[in-house]
Amino acid sequence: MSESKESRRDPLLADLQIGVVIPAAGSGQRMGMKYKQFMHLSGQPVLKHVLNMFEDQCWVKEVVVALPQAQVQEPPGWFSEYKKVRRVLGGSTRRDSVWNGIKDLSQGLDLVVVHDGARPLTPQRTFVDCIKIASKGVGAVSGVKVVDTLKVSNSEKEVLGTLERKNVWRAQTPQVFPYDVIFSAYHKAIKNNWDASDDSGIVEKAGDKVKMVESSPLNFKITVATDMDMAEFVFTHCRS
Repeated sequence: MSESKESRRDPLLADLQIGVVIPAAGSGQRMGMKYKQFMHLSGQPVLKHVLNMFEDQCWVKEVVVALPQAQVQEPPGWFSEYKKVRRVLGGSTRRDSVWNGIKDLSQGLDLVVVHDGARPLTPQRTFVDCIKIASKGVGAVSGVKVVDTLKVSNSEKEVLGTLERKNVWRAQTPQVFPYDVIFSAYHKAIKNNWDASDDSGIVEKAGDKVKMVESSPLNFKITVATDMDMAEFVFTHCRS
């Protein structure tokens, strides 16, 4: 049974009202000022691959994508293929883009899934596992355990020490939260000018619990040019 069919038949997912927020407004500075979310991967824009993950899932009520201003005003033609997707203007930071998306969601949702617009290789199983954890009232963050030795250096690259890697994770998305939890946390973050590199960091600052969910190393975010090469290889050789 495929992952997509499996998730559609899960009774828990069918009973939940879930909104998805996709921050996809980044300028691509580490990609040489290219909008990586619109670069073509295996014949389609990266963002289109991401949207394909949600369109046919019974647990998705709506998807809000935070985009650069030009794409909000004149979206690519393929956006019309998606019935559950609508656009909002992204902010100057990832935090602001996610907040713009959260504010545009319908009230009364059970859960909110936040997923990067440049992370196109996420297994459906990862979404399902995160949703099941978050449905119990806590935040759920996909990630992989760190296996490399971790070094700390100064600005001159001199090693200052070695960190203990036990119980250390590399956080990814999806990150899934009860609607009230993430709305309240982001409201506090905007009011108090909190910032964090991911959504769970903001939820943690607000005092709510977050649990890690084991994902896959292939669930990487496209950030630099070599990531596109790796993603192309995965699409070509590692997916059925």
